[in-house]
Amino acid sequence: MPIAATYDRVARLLHWTVAVLILVQFATGWSWGFFERGTDSRFYLFRLHLFSGYAVLGLVVLRIVWRLTHPAPPLPTGMPRWQHILAHATHGVLYLAILIQPILGAVTTTAFGKGLGIGRIHVALAYGIAALVVVHIGAALWHHFVRRDGLILRMLPARR
Repeated sequence: MPIAATYDRVARLLHWTVAVLILVQFATGWSWGFFERGTDSRFYLFRLHLFSGYAVLGLVVLRIVWRLTHPAPPLPTGMPRWQHILAHATHGVLYLAILIQPILGAVTTTAFGKGLGIGRIHVALAYGIAALVVVHIGAALWHHFVRRDGLILRMLPARR
């Protein structure tokens, strides 16, 4: 398997930190409903969801700035043009979704957001992000195990 050029350390750190925080978002957002309103457990999960959402927002802004100033390594040679387009489109939509989602979440907690029903949009977008993450992971695994083009190695922690 060819070793592709890798993302730099900062890009990899931002990628994996945001990925873990998004998992925290899914876990907390979808589990606090199992706890009764007013309980400490529900409040703890809500606060964790809120603060990790703010962290995602800050980190994704930093990640976008980093990406604009530090271009991604080239995609593997031999990839058809439609895959290049699909890869860039998927990444762009994923960046946009994880940028908008915490903003919607913050607005949802206000009376203004509740009055507009933004919470429903926030939940719907969470499912959309989950679908994009599945596509993203699936494509990375497909490149690794089917195409064997080393694409996934670009974002994995550096090996000596």
